[in-house]
Amino acid sequence: MNILICSDGFPYVISALCKYLPSDEIIPSAIPDLPRHLPTADVIIPAMHFVGPEVMDVSGAHMIHQFGVGLEGVDIEAATERGIYVANVPGSIAMSNAISVAEHAVFLMLALARNYPQARENLQVGTWGQPQGLGIKGKTVCILGMGNIGKALARRLKPFEVTLLGVKRDPVIGNEPDLGLESLGSPADLPSVLPRADFIVLCLPLTPETRSIIGAREFAVMKNSAYVINVGRGPVIDRDSLVDALASGKIAGAGLDVFWEEPVDPTDPVFEHNVIATPHVAGVTDTSYDEIASGLAENVERLRSGQPPINCVNLSALTG
Repeated sequence: MNILICSDGFPYVISALCKYLPSDEIIPSAIPDLPRHLPTADVIIPAMHFVGPEVMDVSGAHMIHQFGVGLEGVDIEAATERGIYVANVPGSIAMSNAISVAEHAVFLMLALARNYPQARENLQVGTWGQPQGLGIKGKTVCILGMGNIGKALARRLKPFEVTLLGVKRDPVIGNEPDLGLESLGSPADLPSVLPRADFIVLCLPLTPETRSIIGAREFAVMKNSAYVINVGRGPVIDRDSLVDALASGKIAGAGLDVFWEEPVDPTDPVFEHNVIATPHVAGVTDTSYDEIASGLAENVERLRSGQPPINCVNLSALTG
């Protein structure tokens, strides 16, 4: 089978898939070259590219399969109309991805707390004993999104002896005892929760409800010393409000692995402030990619044998 990746920027996806699908053709493609590859594609991996009718209509694909969880970039209704399976590897299967993203969130928290950019600069110029860092113990961390990533993060933060506040769409379910949460609220509780937090970590998927969930009103109630970390999806933070909050000193800094557009413009004004940024690599680890590749390859094999994929989000519509 020809498996087309709508990007040439994720080299480890290729090597991970080749391990499990050695006889198939894994084809990475820059976006301008997609029209050349689409007609012969059996499986499309969207990566960060939007897959809509104009892509589907020139492809020979029988399945659109994300390398991971997020399917916000796939027109599922259009795929269903064309009889194309849409599937992913959810966090309940690829737990290594959730753990890797949670570890990266801790990394961004620590880098901000210890003012790593200034420490690195001081090392270069011979300034020793500075800057003074911020201890994590005793601080309050608010986690927005208590899915697999949020839960993995809570479990990893417990040994730091922090106060953990959780926020999720439905707080009635999900407050598992081992998470160590002091409280679990809903988005309606943000006005009372955010003022308490020293770190606000977003582990949210992008949905109509979560888009710009952190904006001017939310920044206005945060501590001036607070740090905002985003390892979910870029647009859950309103970009202009973030820049304003950083420029005005309304928050102390931000740790960003995801952005409002990707690749992000390196000259974006957000980088003029105290921002530690990484290029969407929170889940790019050996353990995460191996587990995701295994799950995706299983669905390719099912497609090859005439079976529907597991974790197919439009299966009922196609078979009903």
